[in-house]
Amino acid sequence: MSKASRLIKKLDKLLNCYDSFGEEPDLFVDDLLSRLDERIQDLQASQKAALWKTIYVERDRARVKQEVLNRVMARSSQ
Repeated sequence: MSKASRLIKKLDKLLNCYDSFGEEPDLFVDDLLSRLDERIQDLQASQKAALWKTIYVERDRARVKQEVLNRVMARSSQ
């Protein structure tokens, strides 16, 4: 498993610990970053383009997922 994959897996595991993020989910970001710091440093030390590609793809996947869920929520309120 690559360093990027391990970072993503750890982030997913941390996020799964929460049942809710309340009204301001952005407030959780700094805490999550600090809990991931060691893995982030390992990733930053690597200059492999493939690792960063994994991060970009995961970021884009999260954006697409957010948009799909927003549209689902919009449909349910109609």
